[in-house]
Amino acid sequence: MMLGLVGIMGTYAVGILLIHWLHWRFQRRGLERMMHYVLVTRNNQLQVEWYIRSLGFFSWLKGRAITVTLVDEGSTDETLSIVARLSEEHQLHICSAEAWNWDDWVQEHENEQVVVVRLSQNEGLETAYKFM
Repeated sequence: MMLGLVGIMGTYAVGILLIHWLHWRFQRRGLERMMHYVLVTRNNQLQVEWYIRSLGFFSWLKGRAITVTLVDEGSTDETLSIVARLSEEHQLHICSAEAWNWDDWVQEHENEQVVVVRLSQNEGLETAYKFM
């Protein structure tokens, strides 16, 4: 009777250790594969909030860390004020197209998986550019 109880407890202990090891392994793998989204906008006040919130939700759902950089090409609507408000909740980097240097930025983020989305091109959103 006592031997059976020790066997059952040992099986539970091994199972718990295996689950913790797998969790640690997958969590660590997720940190290595950081996703970086670059959203290029120009007068996209109707799409930008939905897109940023969707990226945040799906990254939370997958358990994957993301960073979002917004490059504005001279918006004259409320796009920048919406993004400024959202930057309080999400990790967002905002810059203007004049201050943006693609070559330097790509070299700095060469270890990340990068997806570039032009929100102004509504017909091509499903085929975002991927680097790496």
